[in-house]
Amino acid sequence: MSQHLLDPSWLARLERIQMATRRLVSGSHAGGRRARQLGSSMEFADYRAYVPGDDLRQLDWNAYARSGKLFLKKYLDETELHVTLYIDCSRSMGYGQPGKMERAVQIAAALGYLSLCNLDHVSVFAFDSQITASLQGLQGKKQAHRLLSFLSSLKEGGTGDLNTAMRQPGAVHGKSGISIVLSDFLFESGYSPGIAYLQAARQEVVLVQVFSQEELQPAYQGELRLIDSETHQAKEVSVTGLLMEEYRKSLADYQQELTSFAYGRGITCVGIEAEQTLESIVFQVFRQAGMIR
Repeated sequence: MSQHLLDPSWLARLERIQMATRRLVSGSHAGGRRARQLGSSMEFADYRAYVPGDDLRQLDWNAYARSGKLFLKKYLDETELHVTLYIDCSRSMGYGQPGKMERAVQIAAALGYLSLCNLDHVSVFAFDSQITASLQGLQGKKQAHRLLSFLSSLKEGGTGDLNTAMRQPGAVHGKSGISIVLSDFLFESGYSPGIAYLQAARQEVVLVQVFSQEELQPAYQGELRLIDSETHQAKEVSVTGLLMEEYRKSLADYQQELTSFAYGRGITCVGIEAEQTLESIVFQVFRQAGMIR
């Protein structure tokens, strides 16, 4: 995994945005969002960068005089959002250049970083057919190095099974919040029970489906022996134009199936290509999808 997951030149842009949520949040610690029940404490907690639309009365003009930048004071009656990132580390995610998993990890880094900058709680789970690694309960920008170090250490695992992984002890915490699943969703056992389980745990679920351009528009032809990256099963195929047409239709149908499933359950579902730049994914695709603001 690349050592530098985020381009330092646009970290400041990440600090000015936040995860969008359809629900009001509540909690007992300082955060960057309005609580369901406003507290009475006006104890200072931290600063965050001004975002257009923020309450101008909360600006710290002394900080502006020192730095020339606009910052908002944050108090204990503004509470946190719990953001959980699930990264599919099964073997199929290693496909492509850059690999799907590499891009998924970079996306997790960006979303995790901007959430930490907003004092949200951030947890990360890597999974294949089970939870293979986790880092939980991060809060505050100072925890960014722990997040990036953890993400940089992730490696491809075995066969993917979202349904089984979500049922692992501790895979879903009791706090309501946003759970973002980064995967190609190519699971033999499907995905609906695992996603339904997340929703039952009071999670606002977001699905980010990652494919490589070569998967979407393969250039194969002739007599080939294809090997499944997860099961290692081999199959001899004769690749013709008609077969490629059927493949593309099947893949499009599968993508539409996931989109329809998500729409029916009130879930945000975004499809991306691993070859897209991380910057365009975060600041264009995710913004258009309403994931960030």
